[in-house]
Amino acid sequence: MSTAWAGGTDAILERMDKMTELFVAETRKAIYTGESASHCEECGEPIPEARRQAIACKYCLPCQTELEKG
Repeated sequence: MSTAWAGGTDAILERMDKMTELFVAETRKAIYTGESASHCEECGEPIPEARRQAIACKYCLPCQTELEKG
């Protein structure tokens, strides 16, 4: 393998690392990290305590499922 090819591979890997870091940072910003709501922001129904304890959520499971489909 030539040195030019190896240098090119290193540059590609560095770029992929930077893109991955950016993707992870943007994904973390998009995840809801606040307190769980006691009632669904979509339909107003109570969110079960077990769901609220397991994850920080704003929606009941049926509404969350529908939102993810769309």
